[in-house]
Amino acid sequence: MRGEVWVVALRAHPKPRPAIILSINPVNDLCPDIIVIPVTTKQGPLRILISDAQGGTGLQEKSYAKCEALGPVHKSCLKQKIGIIPPQDWNKIESGVKRVLGLK
Repeated sequence: MRGEVWVVALRAHPKPRPAIILSINPVNDLCPDIIVIPVTTKQGPLRILISDAQGGTGLQEKSYAKCEALGPVHKSCLKQKIGIIPPQDWNKIESGVKRVLGLK
């Protein structure tokens, strides 16, 4: 589950949006909530470009991981798995999250 791209439907947003699952699988298996990183098409200083060379992410447009906006969502908000983040991007996303949290 970690690293997968899902369409997430939140009550606060009228339109479902893609997000990347960040929390580790043992936590995902035990808890009703998971930690996600929202995905956007808008570039920003703390956002990481997601490459889609083979189309494996399921994202339709040039997209960025919003490392500054990670947070919990209930598993019931996950509507459809659309892809997975390539390993070379996952390392960049993890570094972006660590930078935002002051861990590196």
